[in-house]
Amino acid sequence: MFSLTVTFFSLICFANACFSFEDVSLIKSGSFYQGSDKGQHDESPKHIVRLSSFYIDRFEVSIKQWGEVADSSFSEGYRFSESQQFPKRGPGWFTGADRLDFPMNMISWFDAVKWCNARSEYMGRLPLYYDSDTNDIIRNQDLSSLTNVSVYWNRSGYRLPTESEWEKSARGIASGYKFPWGNSIDGSMANYKLSGDPFDDGSTPVGYYSGRQEIDSRAASFGGESRATGDMKNFYNLYDVVGNVSEWCWDWYDGSWYVDSKNSHRDDRGPSRGQLSVLDPVKVHRGGGFKNDNSSELGESLRIAFRGVAYPREYSTSIGIRTVRGDFDDPLWADSISTKSSFWMHLDWLGYYYKFENSWTYFSQIGWIYPYGNGSYDNWLFYHEAKSWLWTNKRVFPWHFHSEDKVWYELIDENGKFTHFKSQDSEKKITLIHD
Repeated sequence: MFSLTVTFFSLICFANACFSFEDVSLIKSGSFYQGSDKGQHDESPKHIVRLSSFYIDRFEVSIKQWGEVADSSFSEGYRFSESQQFPKRGPGWFTGADRLDFPMNMISWFDAVKWCNARSEYMGRLPLYYDSDTNDIIRNQDLSSLTNVSVYWNRSGYRLPTESEWEKSARGIASGYKFPWGNSIDGSMANYKLSGDPFDDGSTPVGYYSGRQEIDSRAASFGGESRATGDMKNFYNLYDVVGNVSEWCWDWYDGSWYVDSKNSHRDDRGPSRGQLSVLDPVKVHRGGGFKNDNSSELGESLRIAFRGVAYPREYSTSIGIRTVRGDFDDPLWADSISTKSSFWMHLDWLGYYYKFENSWTYFSQIGWIYPYGNGSYDNWLFYHEAKSWLWTNKRVFPWHFHSEDKVWYELIDENGKFTHFKSQDSEKKITLIHD
C-alpha cells in the first residue's frame, strides 16, 4: 500500500532575521502494529492500534529552541526546575553546529509538559496541560506524581506524544522490525554508546545523521566506519528516533497495559494515574540515547518497541523531548479574554476589540478589521483603512505580510495609536486614517 509522507516547514523571514515556526511531519490517521513478541515482556503482545492523525517534530527539541521559548515564557508566569538551566551542550571544538543545536536535556517530565504549554502560548495556540483538581493551566506549579495533570485533547497546542504516537512515528512502515531501517544497527545509523561518532558519551547535533556523520572504529561501531554514510531519516522524515537522547512520552508506565481490558487500542493514551497500583509510578521515554547500547543483556534498549522508564521528577543528560500537536485548529482568537463589559474582548498581542455579528471587528488602537483564520497563529486581517489583506500572528506582530506585494510591513505605533504600515526597506508606506 502506498502511503504519502507530508512534511511541513514554516520559515518566516523579515527584519534581517528568519524564524522557524515549526518543522513537522503529518502522521495520517490509520492503524499500525505496536509492540513486539520477540522482546521484553512488557512489549507483548504485538497488537493493532488505531490513531487519529497528528503532526510531530522532525527533530528533537534543541537547547536553542527550548531556551527561546522558556526565556519568553517567564513574563507569562512559567517556572521550570533548576536542572534545566544546565543542559549538556555540544563541545566547543565542533564547528559544524552551534553548541545549542544539540538536543535539550536535563529536563524532568514536569519540565517537559510546562514547556509544551509555553510553546503553545508562544506560537499563539491554546495550551493543553492543566491541573484537573483546580482547572489551572500548568505554568508554575510545583508538580508531583499526585498532581492530576490532564490534557485538553481537542486543542491544537503542543504536547508530548503518547507511546502509541511515538512508536507509529518511529516505525514508519517498518512493522515487525527492530529499527526503522531493519533489524541491524551500526555506528553510521545512530548515536549510541561507543557507536564511533566524534561525540561518544555525548549527544550529536539534532539531525546529524543526515549523511554528514563521521564514524570511527569503536567497540560498538560494528563496521559503520567502513560503510558509506547515508541520510538516516525514517519513513516520516524524522531524525534521531533511535539514539541521541531518549524522548519523554505522555504515558504512565504499566507493564501489562497492552493486555489490559481498559485499553481500547484506539488513540491509546495509557493508563490513568488512578488505575496504577504503585505509590510512586514512572513515566515512559522512548528511543534510547547516547548512553544506551544494544546488548541483549540490557534488552536491546535501542529498539523501537523498547519501553524506557523514569520518575517524572528525574532528569538526565540523555533524555529530551520531541513534541506533537493534533491535526486540527483552534477557533480564531480562542485565547481572547473577556472583560467586565460583555461586548469587549482582549488579546494580549492585539489589544482590546469589539466584534460585531457580521465579523467586522473594531480595535481601539487599530481601527476596523475583518479577521479570518485560526487561533492567534494564522491570521488574515483585512484592514478597512488600508484596503488590504495582510497576514500576521502573535509571534510576528506588529509585522504583517502582504501576499500580493510579497513584502513585509511593520505596523507603527505612535503615541498609543497604530497610524501606518512601513515596509521592511522603508520604501513603501500604508497609512491608516482612523475615524
